[in-house]
Amino acid sequence: RNYTMRPSLVMVPLSPNHGVFGGEGLYGECKIGLETTFNRWKSESWEDYLSIAGAVIGWTRGTGLMSASNLIAQHMEEQGMRTFSTREMAFTMLGLLHPKICRVVRKEPIWVDLRGGIQRLTDTKGFSHAAKQWIEEKSMSLKAVSHEVALDNQAMIDAISDSNVPSIAPSVLANHKHGFPAPVSSDRLTQLSELQGMVNLDKVVVITGYGEVGPYGNADTRWQMEAFGQFSVEGCIELAWTMGLIKHFNGLHPETGKHYIGWVDAKTNEPVSDLHVKARYEEHILAHTGSRLIEPELAGGYDPTTQHLLREIQIEHDMEPFETSQETALAYKQRNGDS
Repeated sequence: RNYTMRPSLVMVPLSPNHGVFGGEGLYGECKIGLETTFNRWKSESWEDYLSIAGAVIGWTRGTGLMSASNLIAQHMEEQGMRTFSTREMAFTMLGLLHPKICRVVRKEPIWVDLRGGIQRLTDTKGFSHAAKQWIEEKSMSLKAVSHEVALDNQAMIDAISDSNVPSIAPSVLANHKHGFPAPVSSDRLTQLSELQGMVNLDKVVVITGYGEVGPYGNADTRWQMEAFGQFSVEGCIELAWTMGLIKHFNGLHPETGKHYIGWVDAKTNEPVSDLHVKARYEEHILAHTGSRLIEPELAGGYDPTTQHLLREIQIEHDMEPFETSQETALAYKQRNGDS
């Protein structure tokens, strides 16, 4: 409409791939054609209407265009170039929208080099083809080795099955991890020697540890619920043991007469494997953890719904029969019963 102003900043997506890989059709020609906008901005008097910033986008992993070449990105970087993730390239291109850059672009177009050094490769197609060929050969080699290992394992299994050795199915156990801080080296404690004799150590309070107890158990189980919204197998085992739902057993089991080491149900003494604790007790654990109303059976019979609600009134004469709200009447009935 011939508005003499610069309302728009056009970011031109350029590419260093001008047919260097081969087999891309007119991709290179299209990208080269976009480079003419820098000259036409001046020759066709676009400067009053548009600002132009051209970004030469380098090898960006994870895009639809480069998905077939993601496997060789590491090999190409070994040749001295750099590849980018989609987040890295997007963040870099957003930098062109910074107000300082925009002030420069109003005066003249800018050309930003984000190629990552791919232009320094003398034979891009040769390097990429060699990398793909190496990966294919490596894959075939590993596949052959894996096939040989499978045959060896099958031969061993057949040999064991032909013998009279009884097979024992291993049971999967939970993997409990409790991180502890690394001990401080003696070198870092040498500076404390200056405190020698300043205080009477017999009267110093020493904190040797700390812990957390809350509605979701300890810090580990609380974090599982806050971060993931559910307890892990290890978290369910820890809470089930803390809540007295299971207990650890080590000895001759009275039902099977065999030695058993593991968890058993606290009421029935029935063996419970690690992987079955979550499925068996998770519903009960979720119902009795977290922020919730007081449970009278767990609080010595204390029931907050039966507590008195006191209201101050001034009586100036003998009380007469009165009417009250349904809510107040139900509260009286709940407190005193039907009598």
